Amino acid sequence: MSNNVKLTINGREVEVPQGTNLVDATKAAGSPVPHFCYHKNLSVAGNCRMCVVEIEGVRGLPIACNSTATDGMVVNTESEVVKETRAAVMEFLLINHPIDCPVCDQAGECKLQKYYMEHDRGDSAVAIGDKVKKGKALEVGPRVMLDQERCVACSRCVRFCDEVSKTGELRLMNRGDHTTIDTFAGRELDNAYSVNTVDICPVGALTSRDFRFQARAWFLRDSESVCPGCATGCNIDVSVYDQVELSDYNGQAYRIRPRENDAVNKSWMCDAGRDVYTRINSNRIDQPFAHGIEVSWDGAISRAHKLLHGATEIPGSVVGVLGFDCTNEEAYLFARMMREVFGTSQVALLASRPLQQGDDLLIDADPHANRRGVEAVIGDAAVGDVAEYLKGAQGVIVLGADPRHYMHASAIRDAFSGIKQQVVFSATVTEATEGAAIVLPTSSFLEKEGTWINRDGRIQRLFRGSRGHGESREDVVALAAFAQAFVETWTERSAIDAFDELVADHQGPFGGLTYDAIGKLGVETQTAASSTDVLKGATS
Repeated sequence: MSNNVKLTINGREVEVPQGTNLVDATKAAGSPVPHFCYHKNLSVAGNCRMCVVEIEGVRGLPIACNSTATDGMVVNTESEVVKETRAAVMEFLLINHPIDCPVCDQAGECKLQKYYMEHDRGDSAVAIGDKVKKGKALEVGPRVMLDQERCVACSRCVRFCDEVSKTGELRLMNRGDHTTIDTFAGRELDNAYSVNTVDICPVGALTSRDFRFQARAWFLRDSESVCPGCATGCNIDVSVYDQVELSDYNGQAYRIRPRENDAVNKSWMCDAGRDVYTRINSNRIDQPFAHGIEVSWDGAISRAHKLLHGATEIPGSVVGVLGFDCTNEEAYLFARMMREVFGTSQVALLASRPLQQGDDLLIDADPHANRRGVEAVIGDAAVGDVAEYLKGAQGVIVLGADPRHYMHASAIRDAFSGIKQQVVFSATVTEATEGAAIVLPTSSFLEKEGTWINRDGRIQRLFRGSRGHGESREDVVALAAFAQAFVETWTERSAIDAFDELVADHQGPFGGLTYDAIGKLGVETQTAASSTDVLKGATS
């Protein structure tokens, strides 16, 4: 028995799952109704009245957000009376709205602008000097700014704080045209998810203090990716500057916002995750270095070959260290290189950051994006006692880790420092890169293709959304070029090439998968490690 219902919207029959809200049903039919207050992951408020429709057999003009699609329902979203009512609602909402568009961060992404052009285009009935004045540029929290004059009282932000973050900082106060959003007396909008209120604000009332006045929306291009902030793997959009005329800014990331994925993060992400865009812009290594001197890629690889060539004749004298932020493809290629070029089947796994405080919503205690994936790829080849593994080694190759970081035991730091022949692949400057003999610049998470496996065993794709910084290369490209200097049979590889090899060599969680099958939302895999197993050795 089907769990779907069939209804007719503007003369077109559409089939949707039983229980679908009529706002979502009209979207599925290609005739989306305008709305301010409705959000699929919040309770229904029904207070903006923009989503009025005609339903055959129902008196008046019901609101779509408070109506459920039913079998046989006939809906009209474009009748004259519906259009007139929407225009009246828009006039009402704009009566006291300030003419802030030239200085508003929401310009270009504002539903009020969009709906005015689509459903109103009327002149204001109130002179500018007679409009109700409310608070402007109010710092309601460490990350959020409030402009009460722009608010349309949709209450999305209030419901988010009540229903999702469950912190309840915001309220609607006063009545009529004096209604405003504000925090409760003596409180700030200061929870771990506060900037989600900015994402869901349909106008420019709530803005991000971090992004405020940094870039106009029409200069930015959103690139789909996965948040590297913790093991949850929230789906995100990274806004990257993309203008031919101002090429010096191209590739710079300006903000991160959640991308909808009901299986992972719904429509939300934590505030801390939004800050990881700085990993794309800041502290980057733009050029290969050999003994502290800038060199070309060919020059760096040639010097690395001279540095390590003698050690390759003694299997196991060159060891490998791998971080948990690496993609599955990078982990696979790194382990294969260590085995085929340097004669060791073991790889040391090191955390890049200490454990953090998790919660019951999205923040995971493990601050690494791909611990589960890296451990699935490396498996029994993972080294337990890293300090002992490093002792006595003639050379070491590091990818995506920092053995000199303060969080590691002194025995690890000392053992690593005692190895003179150090080759470090890294996107950013670290303590390890500062003293390494050879430093090879690699890509940030937004500058490469690849896959991660999150805490729930879901494999998700990274999409290249920005050019690399300076002379940096994608990690798999850099690894293949490096290995080719030692073994001529090694060939150039892309991320998809490495993934296909990984699937062929590792059944289990990767069996039968392709990039197309993973898609933009990811798929579940069979990596049934417990949370205890996943966090084992997290600070080793």
